[in-house]
Amino acid sequence: MKKLLSVAVVFVSIVMIIGCTNTTATTSSTSTVSSSTTTTSEVDNTVYSVMVPNGGPAVAQMYMQNQPDKYAVDVVNGPDPLVAAFGSGSHDFIFAGTNLGAKLYTSNQAYIFIAVFTLGNSYLVTQTGEDFTLASLEGKEIIVFGQNATSDIVLRYILSESGINCTFTYVDSVATATSLWVADHSKIILTAEPSLSVLLGSNPDLDIIDLQTEYSLVSGFDSYPQASVFAKTTLSNEAINQFLTDLEASINLVNSNVAASAQLGEELGFGFTSSVLENSIPNNHLSFISALDARSNLESYFNILIDINPALIGGALPVDAFYYNPSR
Repeated sequence: MKKLLSVAVVFVSIVMIIGCTNTTATTSSTSTVSSSTTTTSEVDNTVYSVMVPNGGPAVAQMYMQNQPDKYAVDVVNGPDPLVAAFGSGSHDFIFAGTNLGAKLYTSNQAYIFIAVFTLGNSYLVTQTGEDFTLASLEGKEIIVFGQNATSDIVLRYILSESGINCTFTYVDSVATATSLWVADHSKIILTAEPSLSVLLGSNPDLDIIDLQTEYSLVSGFDSYPQASVFAKTTLSNEAINQFLTDLEASINLVNSNVAASAQLGEELGFGFTSSVLENSIPNNHLSFISALDARSNLESYFNILIDINPALIGGALPVDAFYYNPSR
């Protein structure tokens, strides 16, 4: 009996020692979490920094933003913060116009293209009571946000291919373009979701030209890779692959659970009501396409840009290293 008791005491002691060891290891591992590091360990507790423009891009990644233990997300307005981030290397991942990332890669190979997430969500709007078609734009002024951004380029391409001449007035963001239209409904502006749904909420008779439809008609391609996500070249494949998995899951949740996603977007402070976000999500054309799968469509789009102005993508098609390859 004494022998059995001794064995039991030894067993309990071992269990307690193991338990204390595991607790200490867990505490030590947890204490390594940092929002600024980009290194990985055996148990990766890194919080990766992300920059994303407000609007459709923010909507695409909302379920990632809702995981602050994994991602620290900065939501910005306009292209200037994105350009600055590419130049400074301030963030691990950057959501941006596809051509912007390609252009900046030619001068600074700090970020590579890892996926497309938006296949176009740009529209022209006005409210004049007259027929609103491409032909009606001849000689008109259009207020355009983001000079040389994807929406601007696609608009110019469509007008050029259609033989239509317009005057462009550039502003810094879609919010500025929207505010100018609110002040004068006769103006023609380039807008995007969810701003379009904001306007439709109070102006259901808004005149709209869908640039995705017009692009398809003049180019022969079903869509264009409007916006993509880029990763620091110093990140490990494991970090990039996990990010891509989380992004694809987020996009799938947004598209399949529209009402719940709209509510989450309002809670995250995107600046739009849940009803506006719910109406806008289908028009955002969110779709996850990996870098290698998107390359063919991307190069077709880039060739169009080269015909317009090679400088829009840095002078030539991106090299192989621009495209993220999980087997690198």
